[in-house]
Amino acid sequence: MTGAPADQAFVWREAQAALLDHLRRQDPPHALRRVARSLAQAAGRPVALVAAGGDPAACWLGGPGAQREALQAGGWCLALTRTGLAVGQLWLDPQPVPADREALLRTLDPLIETAAELLATLLEAQDPRSPASLALVQAAIREAGTYVWEWDLRTDVLGDIDEGALMLGYEPDALGHTQADWDRLIHPEDAAPAEAAYQAHARGEVERYQCRYRAKAADGSWRWIEERGRVVERDAQGRPVRMLGTQADATLLLALEEARQERALAQAANAAKTQFLSRVSHELRTPLHAVLSFSELMASDTEQPLPAAQQRRLAHVQQAGQHLQALIDDLLDLSLVEAGRLQVCSEAIALAPLLGELQALVQPQAEAAGVAMHWPAVPEGAQLQADARRLRQVLLNLLGNAIKYNRPQGRVTVGASRDGGGWTIAVADTGLGIAPERMGELFQPFNRLGRERGPVAGVGLGLALSQLLVQAMGGRIEVQSTLADAQGQGGGSTFRLVLPAAHPGRVR
Repeated sequence: MTGAPADQAFVWREAQAALLDHLRRQDPPHALRRVARSLAQAAGRPVALVAAGGDPAACWLGGPGAQREALQAGGWCLALTRTGLAVGQLWLDPQPVPADREALLRTLDPLIETAAELLATLLEAQDPRSPASLALVQAAIREAGTYVWEWDLRTDVLGDIDEGALMLGYEPDALGHTQADWDRLIHPEDAAPAEAAYQAHARGEVERYQCRYRAKAADGSWRWIEERGRVVERDAQGRPVRMLGTQADATLLLALEEARQERALAQAANAAKTQFLSRVSHELRTPLHAVLSFSELMASDTEQPLPAAQQRRLAHVQQAGQHLQALIDDLLDLSLVEAGRLQVCSEAIALAPLLGELQALVQPQAEAAGVAMHWPAVPEGAQLQADARRLRQVLLNLLGNAIKYNRPQGRVTVGASRDGGGWTIAVADTGLGIAPERMGELFQPFNRLGRERGPVAGVGLGLALSQLLVQAMGGRIEVQSTLADAQGQGGGSTFRLVLPAAHPGRVR
């Protein structure tokens, strides 16, 4: 066959006729035979259409003398794809040599597209599980949040542009059908980097095209798009003529990445703070120990006793030193808890002797503050599972706060009750109470809820450390509070320490 190629009108007419034939007959092989003949007539040379899958019978020849083996041995091959999946090949006899091969292929493009659609339909009908089950594959990919595209650089047609439109919330046919139509959605700041990424791949500098950019969604928001692709066909000069690729909405992914980075930074900052607190605490303990030791020696020196005035001043030094010692101990404990290095020794503890010991320790403080203490009888046999030293530390902190933040002539009530599989120790005071909007700040380190300039000394570590210690022992702290009225009456807070009951065994 040596006739001149047909014009574009003939090609379009034959493509439409083949599709109409298929719609009437629902017979892809019949329609493919017609397409092969039309391609041969339009191209002016023998052709062969071969379906993917290797079935020898799935081949349709067009033109006088067309032979599959001869064409596959020395002909031009054009891969036929749909939605990124291979559906077959078009083989053309290279003789006669055309004046412009690319112009010839552009003329044939409607028939080539029709052949690809018919081959896809044929393969789907033969085996729904095959890779050519395009609708199923496309739906599955879409369910995973990924959308495919196919770009014909000769015509700028962006196949499956409606997939991208769906991802961004647009209606079908709302965007157009070319790459230029899609490019208008790209954020102006991201257009140049996206083009540079494509050019690098087109020149062969990188194996595949990959880029992230913002695209305008139907609701006006900017969505991050993760786009990947690859050139699958080049012309004789090596220029890209067809690309396949995928798109995915990466907005949530980027937000998660930013959150992970922020979390990592916060963890690093927290680790640095913990390390700083630990080092400072250790460095302060040595000189403070010397101060307290020498002040105790001075206070107890019977050979050279200090005058009464000096004794009072020395008592202030010792009191301040002990307060600083307690602060350093809290800082060190806090750093150990946050670093995960706090050792908790769980054991069975009898509750009645423990509360009796605490009563003796805090009674002088309560009397000095003018606060009445009430210690109801503890149920017989009450036993907790906890670290004895840490439990005393927590309860002393709760009792100390209840006394310090109470009103004049107020009272503190301590009680114990069974709570399911554990025991609850409640410490209730008659102080000013805590505002509801500040309850969320209660266990934050160094947060004193606006009482930094009040008469009660402290830095806001006690409750934060108590909560961490109780959690380490397998328990929790619950809080209820009522604000006092303008006369300072009717308010108060109740802290409930809930810990598991003791396991059978030795009780301290």
